[in-house]
Amino acid sequence: MEIHPRIKLRDSSLKTSKIILGSFPTWTLTSSQFDEIRNEKEITRIKNNDIPFFFGSSINKFWNWYYEYVDCKIIINDIKSIKKSLKVNKIGITDVIFSCKRSGKSSLDQHLTSRVYNHIFFEYPKKGKTLKILCTSKGVMNQMLFNKKFFKTHQELKINFKESVNFQNKIVKKSKGQLNNIKKPLCLIINTEIGGVIECVSIPSPGSPYRRLVDFGFDSNDSDKFLDDYLKVAFDWFTE
Repeated sequence: MEIHPRIKLRDSSLKTSKIILGSFPTWTLTSSQFDEIRNEKEITRIKNNDIPFFFGSSINKFWNWYYEYVDCKIIINDIKSIKKSLKVNKIGITDVIFSCKRSGKSSLDQHLTSRVYNHIFFEYPKKGKTLKILCTSKGVMNQMLFNKKFFKTHQELKINFKESVNFQNKIVKKSKGQLNNIKKPLCLIINTEIGGVIECVSIPSPGSPYRRLVDFGFDSNDSDKFLDDYLKVAFDWFTE
């Protein structure tokens, strides 16, 4: 059983209106080789060019995207710089799996079993307020976050299906995607009993962004342009 090394219960940095949500670290970022540096003091790139932080694998493109679409002042391989930017921009960050078993050393989400989910990382938005959650894959949003276990924990929350469809259509049209290609939701809107709203948008997995890009509406020959268009729309929504 692997336990997430960076999820903190009652994390004050998540008391914010914007949260980045991933799944679970790669094997190298939960193994014993990082035990002696889990405090993350002044750590930059280390073994395998990974960093002991969220989306820290050297093959993960998330911080490159963050640099491109959110804050071009960050140093991509420097944890201190990343954490400073998140704090300045009032953005929380966490993963949705607290602990799990892994098939070998696989980094694929489908090879993570016996999952214990982290479903209490956020605070309900108050009446008239909105919480935005940027999910780093459709699987994070659909299979891991908004599943039966989530709604058993949060019985006060309900999916607004009509508004979710309208919201998704808006995102896809802005990114020049094809609505007919989308089989599973990439956007959801959740209402709270107290009148707050949770908006969620999923982006292609930063570990393998071109895999199943069609699920985000891609229907052309230029995958780079579509990915850029979609990410720009998603991050513009997230940061506005």
